[in-house]
This record gives sequence, structure tokens and C-alpha cells, in this order.
Amino acid sequence: MSKWLASVQSLEEAQTLLPILPDILDMKNPSQGALGALTVNTVSQIVKLIAGRCHTSATIGDLPMRADLINTAMIKMASSGVDYIKVGLLTDDNLTNCIIGLANTIKKLRTPVIAVFFADKTSDVSALLPLLKASGFYGVMIDTAIKNGQHLQDHWDLLQLARFVKAVHQHNMICGLAGALRYEDIQQMRPLDADYLGFRSALCERRQRTSELKLKFAEQIHQAIKAKTVVAG
Repeated sequence: MSKWLASVQSLEEAQTLLPILPDILDMKNPSQGALGALTVNTVSQIVKLIAGRCHTSATIGDLPMRADLINTAMIKMASSGVDYIKVGLLTDDNLTNCIIGLANTIKKLRTPVIAVFFADKTSDVSALLPLLKASGFYGVMIDTAIKNGQHLQDHWDLLQLARFVKAVHQHNMICGLAGALRYEDIQQMRPLDADYLGFRSALCERRQRTSELKLKFAEQIHQAIKAKTVVAG
């Protein structure tokens, strides 16, 4: 059964979720892009607040495909004590060389690294999965880069998502699905058997990802993920 991830943008939002923590508490700065990063100090404070009650993850920012920049950011974020580091990968001419350039750092880090691709920027990542595995990535997820109200399934249909999940699992990596996921998407997404489903906008007022997270919406998502059936709506 899929687990769920909730993204918070502050220590205060993490405190809001304490009554009903997700399986993975993710940390990002949505005002700074799809994978905008919080400071290492803020991430450290949240990690201390959570104190092992659930897993934690953090993004390192929307960075260009330069291994030197990404390596430095991963090392800094790992010092926060977070359980997973998320790295956005963009399909450009330097992507393969960039991934190769990350391998040495990833393999030395104690913190597992998750590769994040974007459904609105690429149609297929399966050819890169062997390289990602060989480079030490622990998992791969798909998200959306442009936050304009479109959802994951506006870019990839369920068959494409199912193939993605299966391919990632065949390479013995964990798989996550995100991208403006809604409560009503859970019923369709759960059978795909991703390891986790990620939410941010669905937890906020009017589904505005930069607005304040609300506990009531997190409770709805939590109950739907854990339930045997999901009521549409």
C-alpha cells in the first residue's frame, strides 16, 4: 500500500502536522520553485522537532545540471540530519554527465538521495534508470515543474505512470508520485503501487501551494491513504 508524503515550508507548518504526521515529512520552499530549498538550519530544526516519529526529506533547490553545484548542496543538506535528500533532474544535454558526476558524492553520503523528474518537462525517464541505479540513487519520483494548476495526470496518463512505477521497482529503487495531487486522485493512484504519494497544494487553502497548510486537509489525505476504499469528492 502506498504511503504518503506531506511537504511543509516552515517549522510552524511542521508543528501543525504533529497530531497526524505523514509517512514522510518533506521540506521545501514552494515560493522558490518546484523544489525550492529551505535553509539547512530550518531543516535541522524540523528534523529535531520530528525526533524520528516519521521519516523526513528535503529538497536542495532548483539547480542547473552542474554536478559541482548539486554535490555541494547535497553535502550541506545532509548535515541537517534529514533522512532523504531530493534532487531535481532536468532533461538537457548535460544531464547524463551530471548524473555521472554525482555518483561519487551520493555513494559517500549516509543520506539516501531521491532523483526527481518532471512530467511536464519529459515524456520518458526509463532509459536513465540503469545509470541512476549505478550512480547510487535510492529512489526516483515524478513531479511537475510548472505550478499552474495542472495536475500530474494532465501530463502523464495512468498507463504511463504505471509503467514508470514498474520500471523504477525493477531497478530496485523506491518510487514516488507527486505533482499537484488531489484527494480525489488517491483512488486512481493507489493501485499503481508507488511507494509514496506526495502532497502540498492539497493540504493548503484553495489548493494554493504557497499558502498556509491546514491540519484538516492533512487529516483527509491521511484517512484516504490508510482506508481500504476512497469516497470520491
